[in-house]
Amino acid sequence: MASVLADSPVPPHPSGHRNIVLALDKTEDSEKILRWARQYHKTGDVLHIAHVAKVVGHKDEIFHGPVGTSIDFHEKSLDEVKTDIDVTKAWFRDRIKELADLQDVQCIPYLYVEDTSAAPAALAKIIGDLADKVHADCIVAAKSNKTAWEKFTVGSTARALLGSSHTVVLVAS
Repeated sequence: MASVLADSPVPPHPSGHRNIVLALDKTEDSEKILRWARQYHKTGDVLHIAHVAKVVGHKDEIFHGPVGTSIDFHEKSLDEVKTDIDVTKAWFRDRIKELADLQDVQCIPYLYVEDTSAAPAALAKIIGDLADKVHADCIVAAKSNKTAWEKFTVGSTARALLGSSHTVVLVAS
């Protein structure tokens, strides 16, 4: 079960509902977030379910010949990117369906597409900006079970959120 800091960690919004951003990724750690939502949801909550897909290949340039001439190419073809986005959309729809049976809770999906080389701080900024836009009461992210080397080389979006967000961040572990 997801461990949380308090029994009901998010106080009700003055309007009677809570705006909560759920930051999903494609790891098994997202299960923690979905369990948290199932356990701690309240009637009238608005769950803003966000996923930042790292599918767009970055653009590279090869310089050759006279100064100022170069050839641009992308890591992935446009067809490969479109296929990756379609697969991600299907995965995201399936994840959101897992919360469809929650009574009197509104689920709003947000799917963002980012470059494959995007740092955790860039992903955290997207999620933090969404939280600011919807006036979120909190962001729920999952603590990843990465090795020390993976955390060093890949980073952690949850850790970046903790250091950059203007909104309370709950980390489900």
